[in-house]
Amino acid sequence: MILERDRASTAGRHDYRLLATSKTSTMQEELAEAGEAGFEFVGLTVGETAFGGRELVAVLRRLAKE
Repeated sequence: MILERDRASTAGRHDYRLLATSKTSTMQEELAEAGEAGFEFVGLTVGETAFGGRELVAVLRRLAKE
């Protein structure tokens, strides 16, 4: 995955978190926990695993604590 910073953004630094799973119930639980920690959903993609399967990959971010 490649992440590019938006140069037009005036916001400060961010912390990022990637969540990856093949089970939607697991993703739902992990998204809820990340939301409680202040992360917001940025995007979603499907990734290939080393074992030949596919998994959902969610990208999350929050403003970094300075």
